[in-house]
Parts: sequence; structure tokens; C-alpha cells
Amino acid sequence: MLRITQDGDAGSTSLKLEGRLEGAWVEVLKKAWEESKASLDGHEVTIDLAAVSFADRKGRELLLDLQKKGAALARVSEFMRHILADHAEDSD
Repeated sequence: MLRITQDGDAGSTSLKLEGRLEGAWVEVLKKAWEESKASLDGHEVTIDLAAVSFADRKGRELLLDLQKKGAALARVSEFMRHILADHAEDSD
């Protein structure tokens, strides 16, 4: 399960993730990011990863893709840094 809490104002927004980023939840996050990005007229969307306990391959790929598209990954735990770094090495 993944909980996504949106917080922000007219200039920026934050998506706080809590739980496991896997399976159908990957698409839920993608949709939440797209909706947030569309409503901000080009301003930054921050994704808070402090409370993410797991990310499967598709979850990792989405986070890296969103980062490339301008999302800021914030409060990334050592665990998630390792997961994201491992994925980056796998794609080389």
C-alpha cells in the first residue's frame, strides 16, 4: 500500500509518499504527479521519499523518469538511495 499526501501552494507542491511503491501504486503515483505538474504551470513538484519502505523495478524506473522530467526527489533515505543507485547501474 502507498499513501500519497499532496501539500503546497500556487508556486510549488509536494507529494509525500508513505509505504511501498509497487504494482498498481506506481500508476497511481504517475497520475498524481501528472495532475500536480499540470496544475502548477511549469513550477516544481517535489516527491518526498522519507517514508518509502520499498520500491519495485517499475517504481524505481518511475522515480528516475519523473526526476528526468523535473521532479525533485527529497528526503531520500539511504535505503532508497541504494535502490535508485542499483537501478542506475543495471541500466548501463
